[in-house]
Amino acid sequence: MSDDLTATSDADATTTTLHALSTSHTADAVAFCPHARCQHLLVCGSYELRKEESPPRRVGQLLLLDTASGALVERQRIDGAGVLDCAWRPAGAADERALLATATSEGFAELHALEADAAGGGARLADAGRAECAGAGLSLMGCAWSRPGAELALSSTAGWLYVCALAEGGGLRCARSWQAHDLEGWAVAFDEADPAALYSGGDDAMLKRWDLRCDAADGAAVAATNRRAHGAGVCCVSPSPLAPHLVATGSYDEVARLWDSRQLRQPLAEVGCGGGVWRLKWHPSRRELLLGACMHAGFRVLEVSGGAADGDGAPALRVAASYTAHGVGDALGYGADWAHGGGGGSEPLRAATCSFYDRKLHLWTVSV
Repeated sequence: MSDDLTATSDADATTTTLHALSTSHTADAVAFCPHARCQHLLVCGSYELRKEESPPRRVGQLLLLDTASGALVERQRIDGAGVLDCAWRPAGAADERALLATATSEGFAELHALEADAAGGGARLADAGRAECAGAGLSLMGCAWSRPGAELALSSTAGWLYVCALAEGGGLRCARSWQAHDLEGWAVAFDEADPAALYSGGDDAMLKRWDLRCDAADGAAVAATNRRAHGAGVCCVSPSPLAPHLVATGSYDEVARLWDSRQLRQPLAEVGCGGGVWRLKWHPSRRELLLGACMHAGFRVLEVSGGAADGDGAPALRVAASYTAHGVGDALGYGADWAHGGGGGSEPLRAATCSFYDRKLHLWTVSV
C-alpha cells in the first residue's frame, strides 16, 4: 500500500494521486455508488485464474471501500467467482434500493444490496440473489442497468446478450437471451433515454443497436449496425446520461469515438488514446468529460466540445488529461469511474482507476 501524493500535469490539467492500494487479485472494474448519502462508497472487482486446477477456473473478490477521508479504506471483502464487470443500479428507482450487479466468470449475474451494518455502524453488501445466464465454461463480460433500473443487460464470451428483470420479492430472472455477435461480446449498454434500445459491441468489431420491443422469445431485433468504423473489437459502449443521442465507444484499435444514436453510419468525432480503450465513463455532472481506461497507455480524460456537448456546431473530441501513475506498458488500465457529487466551480474532480497485472487501485483528482 502507498499513501504518497503524486501529481502530473498536461497543458491545461493537473492530476493528483490521493491514495493507492494493492488488491489480492488482478483488478479489472471499479464503480462509485450513485445513491445519496452513499456516494463516498466505491467497489472494486477482480479475478484470478487458477491454472493449477482442472479445468482452470477464475476466482474473484469484490471490495467495498470508503473514500470519504480521501483514502481508500476497506470496509468489506467478498470472495467468490471472478468479477469481470460491476454496475450500480441508477439512483431514482421507485423502491430506492441501492443494488450492485456483477458479471461473473461462472456465467451468473449476481446482485448485492447495500445495507446498514448494525455491528459497525457503516454499510455492507448483502447477497440479493442471482440469475444463471451463460452456460458452463462461459463468462459474462459486461453488465449495465436500464434507467430507472428495472432491467439488467449482460454480454458473454459466447457473443450472447441477456436481459434480466428484477423478480418480485427480490433477486433476478433472465427474461430473454439471443446470439448478438459471432465472437466474444465485450460491451452492452441501455440507451439513456429509451429503455427499449440496447447497444452491444463485440470482438467482431461491430457496434449494434437493438430494439427490445419484440416478442421476448425472439430475443431482439437489430435496429442498426456499424461493421466498418472500428478497426478492432468494440470494448465498451457508453451512452451519455446528460447529452441526448450522444454515445461513446472504445475499441482495441486505440480510438475513442462519438456517435449520434439516431444514425450509426459513421462516427461524429474520434481521438487516438495510445492504447486499447477498454472503458469509457461519462462524468455524472460535467457533460463534456469522459474518463477512459486505455490499457497499456494508462488512463485518459477526454473532452467533448461543440455539437451535443454544448449545442454549437459539430462535436470534437480531445485528450484533456492523462493519468499514468499506475505506470504504462505492463500495468494494463482496465477499470475507471468518476465519483458522484462533485464538479462544481473550480473543485477538482475525483476518480478511481484500477490496473490489471500490477493489482493496483488508485483514488485521484483532476483539475480540468
